[in-house]
Parts: sequence; structure tokens; C-alpha cells
Amino acid sequence: MGKCSVQAMFCIVALTLLALSGAEASNGVGNGRKFDVPAIFSFGDSTADAGTNTFLANPAFLANFTPYGQTYFHRPTGRFTDGRLWIDFLAQEFGLPVMRAYLDPSFKDYTKGVDFASSGSGNFETTKTMLAAIFGGRTVVNTDEQIRHFRQVKASLIRTLGKTAAARLLARSIYVFSTGSNDISWGYLLNATMQQIYTPDQFTTRIINSLYDSVQELYAEGAKKIVINGLGPIGCLPANVQGNNGSCLEPGNDMTKMFNSKLPALQQRLTLKCPGSFIIFTDKYDFVENIIKNGSEYGFTKGSTACCGTGAFNGDLGACGAVDANGTALYNLCPKEKLGEYVFWDYAHPTEKLYHLVSGIYMNGGTKYMKPFNISQLAHC
Repeated sequence: MGKCSVQAMFCIVALTLLALSGAEASNGVGNGRKFDVPAIFSFGDSTADAGTNTFLANPAFLANFTPYGQTYFHRPTGRFTDGRLWIDFLAQEFGLPVMRAYLDPSFKDYTKGVDFASSGSGNFETTKTMLAAIFGGRTVVNTDEQIRHFRQVKASLIRTLGKTAAARLLARSIYVFSTGSNDISWGYLLNATMQQIYTPDQFTTRIINSLYDSVQELYAEGAKKIVINGLGPIGCLPANVQGNNGSCLEPGNDMTKMFNSKLPALQQRLTLKCPGSFIIFTDKYDFVENIIKNGSEYGFTKGSTACCGTGAFNGDLGACGAVDANGTALYNLCPKEKLGEYVFWDYAHPTEKLYHLVSGIYMNGGTKYMKPFNISQLAHC
């Protein structure tokens, strides 16, 4: 049995003994359960961006205007959805506040975690430069830069708490990587040069290897509990369906499935390389695809049509929230009482309702969706 299996078995045995003894870990409380998770640190793209791009001088993408944020916050927060992201639900499960962006100058208390993710970002500089070329020099914060920001947060925690207490906090915290889709979309499918250099298989392996390096960097800084978020069917986003005559863009879906198929080996490599770590990954592709195509069980009736935007599927890039010189809305917006029927909020981003469902399977789901165990179990490792 490999070290990966030994560590997973150790964690599962510990959880069983915990349940039998009736003992509970201290600290965060969510839905009546207690967890020893003092903080969450999140990295990635718009699926985890709690407002980072709002604080960039010239961002490629923005969501700091209405109607973004209408559902939960009742104001725009920079999140690319109508309310909370899945990491916000995760934080609340652990009794923590919703995520705050590291670049927010008004936020300096990192003892309960912080968000580094940037909408549009990826794992490669070529993804960033491709966006800059398309959007006239506009930028994002890529993964390498996010990790540099984490090191600054670690230094701040050491100054605040002392070296020993900071190290203990970092070891007990949960770290999330939610990245890869922009590398596939902007960095490969829209980049003829990359397609000439790499096959889809080679390119997805490059993303995997980049994640391998990034996780090792965090581990070297004291991270022990890490979640790698698998990709959903990006070919079925409203923007892609609208641009593909009403059908999912299969090259995009094929590459996301290819990427996801390499996550088990990545998890095993990392666990062997990082003794004492607990690394898990999510596998939501089939769950989300089924909801897009047949979501009536959950009350969804609008698969790849967004609530907010313009175009046949409300899939026009950046259309949600657009206004004319007089402030008149130039976009469609579904009625609030109908929002629960929509999988997608805008051209590429899910509604809070879908994020809530996804966070639930991440937190409590079985091995069909979480491997080798779920986040609730990870919290007790």
C-alpha cells in the first residue's frame, strides 16, 4: 500500500474513532458540527474570486457593478455571480466569515483566511499575455503571483501571532486551488500558437505539472490540507453554447475531462512528495453536466441560458450589467423569483444556487465526487 493510501486510511480510521467516541474538534461551527479549521486560503480564477479584480488598476474582467451580488450581499462585491461562491459556503460551514480579497486595502486580518483568486487567471504567463492581447493590455493575477501574495500573508501572520502559532494555524487551515479552465479556454483553444506546439493531452499535462509545482510551494510554506478543484463542462457555458449554434463546445469539454482524468495521479504524486499532507480533489463534471442537461430534480429549467446578459443564450461576453450613457440597462435579467431555475448567472459563471449545491457535495459527498474523501473529513485529518 502506497503512502497516499496509508495517509488516507489513517485519516478515515481517525474519523471513525472520533465518531465512536463522540468527541468533536474545537473552533469553527457549521450546521451544528464543529471543525478545527481556523482559516481558508483560496487560489484560482473567477470560481474563487471574492473581489480581487476590483482592486486591479486595469483588470481583464470586472463584476463590481449591479446586478452582480443581488441575491445575498444585495450589492456587488466583485464576485462573478448573483451571491456567494462555493468557497463562501465552505467558509460558512466552518464557522468562518465569507472570503475577502487579499488586494482589498481595507482588509488586513488574515487569521481566518483570505482569497487570492483572480477572475480570468490561469497557471501560465501565456494565458495572461493572451488575455492582454485580446483585451488591450488588461490584466489578471496569475497563480504564481497569488502564491507570492500568500507568502506576504504568511509573513504578516508571523508578525501578528509569532512563528509557532502562525505555523500551527497554517497547518490546520484548508487551501483551495480552483484553476485551469482559463488555461484551456484563453490559453489554448483561442491560442493558435499553443495548439501548434502542444496537443490537448500535452497541454493538460502542463496544467497538471504546474499545479504540482504550486502545491509543493504551498506545502513548503506550511500547508498540509489542500483541495484541488476539478473542472466542469466549460464547453456548455452560455458563451460557448451561444457561439456554437446552440450546442456544447465539445473540444472544451474533452479537454476538461482530459484534465480531470489526470487528477488521481497528481494527488498520488503530491501525497508521496509531501509527507504529512492530506490532498484531495473534486470530481464535479458529471454532476454539473447532468444539472445543465436535466436539472429538474433541483428545480433548474434553464441549462445553458444565463439569467443575465444578451444574445440567444445571454452568452455575450461582459454584457451583464452593461448600461448606456443615461444609465439604462442594455442587458436581459431574469425575474428574481425565476432565478432558481437558472444554472448560470452570466455568460460563464454559475448562480449562487449551483455553487451551494456544489459546495454541499464537496463538503459531504462520497467518493463519486470527492477523492479520496470529502472536505468535512479533510477538516478532521
